[in-house]
Amino acid sequence: MKKIATAACALLAGLAGPAPATEGGGSSYPVGVETNFSGIMLPEGANLLAYYQHYAADHAKGDDGEDNRRFAYFRTRADVLALRLSYVWPGARLAGATLETRVVLPLPSLDLSLGIDRSPLAPLDRSGTASGPGDMTLAPLLLGWHGDTVHQMAGLETILPTGSYDATSPVNTGRNYRQLAALYGVTWLPGRWEASARVRYGVNGRNQATDYRSGEELTLEFSGGYKFAPGWSAGVNGYVYRQLTDDRQAGRRVAPDGNRGEVEAVGPYLAWSVSKQLSLIGKLQFESGARNRAEGERFWLQGRYSF
Repeated sequence: MKKIATAACALLAGLAGPAPATEGGGSSYPVGVETNFSGIMLPEGANLLAYYQHYAADHAKGDDGEDNRRFAYFRTRADVLALRLSYVWPGARLAGATLETRVVLPLPSLDLSLGIDRSPLAPLDRSGTASGPGDMTLAPLLLGWHGDTVHQMAGLETILPTGSYDATSPVNTGRNYRQLAALYGVTWLPGRWEASARVRYGVNGRNQATDYRSGEELTLEFSGGYKFAPGWSAGVNGYVYRQLTDDRQAGRRVAPDGNRGEVEAVGPYLAWSVSKQLSLIGKLQFESGARNRAEGERFWLQGRYSF
């Protein structure tokens, strides 16, 4: 029963950032958030970013890519507001790079409808809701390099188990373990065109409440577009997610397949640079090819203000 409750929680916890894979099918990292301009460090000084994400999925996929037969019914929705404070240290340089420190706090509202199939008995309902602060992300030091057309960013970040967690609850705003991740982003701006890619490798800690350790995760986020008017650009964005190592519980591989998850997504975006201080991005991401996790659609609205 503890594993079932964890699965329901994890389906949504990764959205807060927002079908089983990792511990139950989610990730501490909100995949899809860093698709645009991911190699460009922000202006020196304080920068406030706000992210709104809506995620909806009516399918939970198994290891074969088909709807998970263990679930009699499945539906998940998440609305997440996240606030990020980034401080780029004025005049500071290391190896020719500017330096940034950032902290991110997600505030998710989660809704899950989930029934565990117990045929011929009635399904075991593990539905629930949760809202409140999620797991905080901290990046003490990121490095940013700037060229005429190519910009790069690299560093480490950690996701801390600051969100609420109860192993017996179907839905939680936190995942109850740490994640350490290395990241590298690059942005190319040749004239009116723009292209970005960001690679992130995350290593998960152990959930002490369930003795479960999720596998290591590789994420590629990307975008490509065209500046069609002053301050305006549009194009495509998306991501590829792969879990590269098995989940383990009590030191043993989770049978039969290690519970490895994967999914990809693509969709349009529209960006508006109002001024040097203010910019907005709206984007859609339609998932496909999911295994051992939910498959749905994401909508993002992201804003940045530089003081």
